[in-house]
Amino acid sequence: MKKLLVLALLLCTPALYAAQYARCQYEDESLRYGLHTNTTRVEFFGGVALPDKEWHENGQKLEIGDTGFTAGIAFVRNIMPWLTLGLDGNYTGFSKGEDFTTTGGNLVNYRSGVGTGLITTRAYLFPKSMTRLYGTAGLGAGYMYAREKNKATDSSETYDSLDFAWMLGAGLEFDIDESVVFGAEGRYNWVGLRSDMKSRFNEDEYKYWTIMLKLGVKF
Repeated sequence: MKKLLVLALLLCTPALYAAQYARCQYEDESLRYGLHTNTTRVEFFGGVALPDKEWHENGQKLEIGDTGFTAGIAFVRNIMPWLTLGLDGNYTGFSKGEDFTTTGGNLVNYRSGVGTGLITTRAYLFPKSMTRLYGTAGLGAGYMYAREKNKATDSSETYDSLDFAWMLGAGLEFDIDESVVFGAEGRYNWVGLRSDMKSRFNEDEYKYWTIMLKLGVKF
């Protein structure tokens, strides 16, 4: 009987080691992809920006900028697999708007830009999957400027503002491999207007959309 027990142990031991090794290999593989607590990423964004609404002055449409570009960088850390906190810096440059006649009879046009620095958060669906959906929000500060160019004199004047800013958005991302993430994100952005911008244009907010692709590195 003892010989049978010893033989059984000798036969079972390699199988137990093999099972344990397979389990460890599976756990290691599952940790390579998806999001986990303390996953940290740096992400780079780039895309297009679209103003949300038109301004009007003296019965005319006033464009301080048209469809433009946006670019940014974000530092993101998972405090839970499905929840992140991060820092986000973004610059949006709008193309030249249509010519506009001021109350003084001058023909001018505008170019504008917005820079934001936000504290952000994301809530993920399927955080441990290789493909994930998320909603995002951010709150911080926004700087905006508008450069008015007088076409007759070729002179220019700049108006600017620094105030609160926020954004809401959603995105889709997937793991290219265990360390590289690719995705797309859309945002609705708001920045408050004060100082020169508010007094010149009689507006207290500026809203715009951004649609971006992103590439991130996990470490």
